[in-house]
Amino acid sequence: MDKYLSVITNFGCHYTCPYCIVKNNHLNIPKTTVDGLKELPKAYAENGCNWISVSGGGDPLWKFKEHFIWWWKFWTKLPTGAKTELHTSIFPHLDGGVVDALRYGGFDRVVYHAHTIDDLKKVKRFGEDQIVRVVYVVDQNFTEEMISEIADICQESEEIDELSFRQMVDDHYQATDYCQDFLRQGHKKRWWYIEQCDYNLYYCENKVYDEYRKIGESDDLG
Repeated sequence: MDKYLSVITNFGCHYTCPYCIVKNNHLNIPKTTVDGLKELPKAYAENGCNWISVSGGGDPLWKFKEHFIWWWKFWTKLPTGAKTELHTSIFPHLDGGVVDALRYGGFDRVVYHAHTIDDLKKVKRFGEDQIVRVVYVVDQNFTEEMISEIADICQESEEIDELSFRQMVDDHYQATDYCQDFLRQGHKKRWWYIEQCDYNLYYCENKVYDEYRKIGESDDLG
């Protein structure tokens, strides 16, 4: 069974998402430093992981060229055999640095966080073997018809392999339940429906956490 170590970055962000779990819940994600990668190979090995997923308290590709040294260090620190995944909401047409990261980063899976149906036109695959997933956070504006239209477009797309939906987390760090019954009916048939929970281990600045909301607090796992 796959086990993920999710590297949480904070390079800043565009702050254009309709809802931000970090801002709205006042989470304290530490600023990302090159020094914060020192314990990555150890954390990966000690926790028996086989995937390293890069995600964020901001967008991991925000101002990519300014943070290239961090990325270079990240790539040199990758354990042999580790599969890699990247989460971003910055689409390639918006930034040449993002294109470079996606083209040369060698990610096994890229997960685009989309917000509108039009975003699906901007998704692009870099590499024949790269898996491309699109994920939507479901909020009060979603309808069954909208979800079905998204699934139809993804099914016909040559750039998209996987589609998933997950519930929004509200200002009290509680998962909502918009269109939940419909999403459960289509799970593993037309899309993946991800129930909100802490299903990864999180690595941030040389510390490992089992809950996203605890990142930056003192009660880490190592």
